[in-house]
Amino acid sequence: MTEKHWRIFAVIAAVGCLSGFFKWQYATGYLLGCVFSVVTYKILEHFCDDAIRMRNPSGSMGHFVLNFGIWAAVLIVSVFLDQYLNVIACAIGLTAVKLSIIIGSFLIKE
Repeated sequence: MTEKHWRIFAVIAAVGCLSGFFKWQYATGYLLGCVFSVVTYKILEHFCDDAIRMRNPSGSMGHFVLNFGIWAAVLIVSVFLDQYLNVIACAIGLTAVKLSIIIGSFLIKE
């Protein structure tokens, strides 16, 4: 992601935090989702760099199991800690990086 995409992500995260005015559990769930959205993006970025460098996507199954495992763990934690986190807001937060890439592709013409 470029610097512009990270700025879009910051705006999306800030707008999501405004949901705390309705119910503070929405904001905490959204922030948890955003944090792990960035974590899984960084894991994907590292995997893609390694795959391009080696010209062999070995370990791709393990990579996707790891990413989906992280998503599942975050959602399970938000289900069990529902007095602190909202599971729907957390799921939306997990898509924040992808959403910023999609929005950036429409807004940024390079």
